[in-house]
Amino acid sequence: MSVLQFDRDTMARWYADRHIRTDPGILEVHYLPANAPDREIRLVEVNSLIAGRLEDPIEPIDFGVDMDTETKHTLLVADVTPEQWKRIKHGSLALPQGWSLQDSVSFARH
Repeated sequence: MSVLQFDRDTMARWYADRHIRTDPGILEVHYLPANAPDREIRLVEVNSLIAGRLEDPIEPIDFGVDMDTETKHTLLVADVTPEQWKRIKHGSLALPQGWSLQDSVSFARH
């Protein structure tokens, strides 16, 4: 019997590409692997079509993925506006607790 290997970085790239292709509002996706558990993918999606939430904290949505399989993992996606992304980069808006921009990987719309 073959054992499927879970490759978090490859899966993150696949999700980022898929989300960029299917959602016209997504300008870029940032994969944040630092401090994440081995089977957790953290994405920040900069989306020009979502309503601005100037003072609300950034809260990711948890997408349970492949929950009953060998490739079980968690996909957490935080949608932010372009303005919120600027504030995150400048340190004036916090990412969810435990999330970090350290070692982030960016994917942009082509």
